[in-house]
Amino acid sequence: MKKINESFTCINCKKEIPLAAKTCRNHCPYCFTSLHVDWEIPWDRASVCHWIMKPINYEIRNWTMKILFKCTKCGKLHRNKRADDDNIQALLQLVKENQNL
Repeated sequence: MKKINESFTCINCKKEIPLAAKTCRNHCPYCFTSLHVDWEIPWDRASVCHWIMKPINYEIRNWTMKILFKCTKCGKLHRNKRADDDNIQALLQLVKENQNL
């Protein structure tokens, strides 16, 4: 598995997003927008969709929060660990808003 930790400009809120401190970042820590770039495994960059993914749920296992994202075009689901600088209050609100995606 290849790990990719890059800074980027969020396509939704336009904020400059820095590298993650402890993990590989795949979403904006403010609006939680992500891009559907991976297909079978994290960081494979094999998706041809490249559409917007939104958070629809989360789970906590072994004291680790994982966010469930859904592609707004093809419906692919993907989980990713939360980053230390993620705005959890914003995530909780967005999950409520996006549950019907």
